[in-house]
Amino acid sequence: MKSFIKNWGLGVAAFILCVHFLAQMLSDEYRMVEYISKALFLPSLMLYLYVQSNPFHKSGKLLVMIGLLGSFLGDVFLLSNALFIIGMIAFMMTHIFNIIFFWKIYSPFQPRSTKLYISKFVLVSFCIFIYFQLKDSMGALIYPILIYMILICSSALMTVHISNYKPTKTIANKFWIPGMLFFVISDTVLAFNKFDWSIHSPIPNIGLLIMLTYGLAQLLLVKGFQSYFTTKNIE
Repeated sequence: MKSFIKNWGLGVAAFILCVHFLAQMLSDEYRMVEYISKALFLPSLMLYLYVQSNPFHKSGKLLVMIGLLGSFLGDVFLLSNALFIIGMIAFMMTHIFNIIFFWKIYSPFQPRSTKLYISKFVLVSFCIFIYFQLKDSMGALIYPILIYMILICSSALMTVHISNYKPTKTIANKFWIPGMLFFVISDTVLAFNKFDWSIHSPIPNIGLLIMLTYGLAQLLLVKGFQSYFTTKNIE
């Protein structure tokens, strides 16, 4: 069983994600399948990552697993609109532990590249744009959302920064940077849908785009973590 999970666990997670998409597109009678598949997606990724073995990365794996646990809790809480703020706090936990993980690999106080400064300018500008677009409809949630924006952008910038570190350059460029880009896109669409589109001009099946980008984000990030944890010559 362990060998199967180690080799096919990511494919199983992708299959669960496809089941979720299919349930979303079908009628309300499949709503329970939609909820169950969403709740199973992160545990399948956590199990896949858990069986990857390298004794040199125990502390790093623990940080990532706690971060994924935050995502799992966030997925479950966000099944109810009434628990939106709790779900957002759970995802804050994900980004905090990812930041700590990336920090342990390559400190942000190490030499910085032009790519990092450009990325920082783009993300800060993007956050300012979102803030002014949605601030009037966020109400009391504006400050928690600002904190969340800072955390997800910091996590994204850490993946760009870590691409300067030669041992993790390939992993960051192939998996972590695209993964965080999809994460930012997913959360941006979710925010606009919750605080603007769903109120003024609802977009049919927008949940599919949110879950597609989110699912791709988690698959890419976890594949990057798996590559890192199974590479023996990375300190």
